Amino acid sequence: MKEKPIAKFKLSFQRLYLVVMAWTIPGFLLIVIADAVVRGVENIHFFGTLIVILVIIIGMAVSAAALLTLVVAYYKVSVYQDRIGFRDYWGFYREQTWSETENVRPFNYLPGLKTAILQSRTNNIWLPMYLADMSRFRTLISELASPDSALAEYLTQHEQQEINT
Repeated sequence: MKEKPIAKFKLSFQRLYLVVMAWTIPGFLLIVIADAVVRGVENIHFFGTLIVILVIIIGMAVSAAALLTLVVAYYKVSVYQDRIGFRDYWGFYREQTWSETENVRPFNYLPGLKTAILQSRTNNIWLPMYLADMSRFRTLISELASPDSALAEYLTQHEQQEINT
């Protein structure tokens, strides 16, 4: 029987949603502006176009919420007594003991979604730094991992940055 984790941490839905929408809506509006430039402003029915734009933005918001709800439900960081588990770049579940983690490197998928890449000789774990309960995660890691472990050092060094963003 497989050991159960001490704790599982969900991604922050709010952070994911705000970042996704902050990139999606301006991108969509740029497409609308480019279309208006190509077609010519005189050929656009403004009221009808405004209604279509609002409906599409509401549809994008609802779709993003539904998709991100599934992402948050599926992707969880697992913390065990002697190790941590999450996904690699390709989405495969991986685990590393505290001592296996040789280096932790910061990475941003999008501005606002900071990730720490836990590197070891055998695998890399892409650990999101936008967990719903980041303070509890930090506390648990500081209790379980040795103070000189790469992850504990990284979390200590980047604590103030994560709080401010």
